[in-house]
Amino acid sequence: MRRIQEVALDLFDERGYTSVSIEEIADAADVSPSSVYRYFGTKEQLVLYDEYDLDFMNVIETELASHPPVEAVRRALARVMSDYFERDDDLARRKTTYAYQEPALRAATLELTDDFVAMVAAALARATSRPDNDLEIRVAASALIGALTTAARHWAAQGYDADLRAEMDAALSVIQRGLRLD
Repeated sequence: MRRIQEVALDLFDERGYTSVSIEEIADAADVSPSSVYRYFGTKEQLVLYDEYDLDFMNVIETELASHPPVEAVRRALARVMSDYFERDDDLARRKTTYAYQEPALRAATLELTDDFVAMVAAALARATSRPDNDLEIRVAASALIGALTTAARHWAAQGYDADLRAEMDAALSVIQRGLRLD
């Protein structure tokens, strides 16, 4: 999957996202178009798919058993994201650029964000024995995921000069201190 994703990004870099078809990606990656669809489902997921997402959510779930929400997310970032950026910093930058700059990917990025909010809400609900449609649960999940996505956008907008982990930690600090602007 990673090889197909990298081939797709290379083609997008060369010719632009909208100018490349799934069939061309499959051909360049030496797989069938049906394999690309089976692995990714959509062209958007060729960019947005991240092998670490499930690990990240699992660690959040585990950490929520013994830590408050912001700390649980911080711990998940420390455990999962450090591996990601040690191995995949360039890939992360390339994918982030497409996710936030390519109009065709913006809607898919928002949908993915909504999916993460739902997953975090479900994890918070389980940790607190509350329903996942509880307003406080939904607000907390939205705030946590919103902080992380805003940090990623800021990181990209600043030319990737900052450390993304530090950006995410700073964003989580805003939530932790109660949204006060110091």
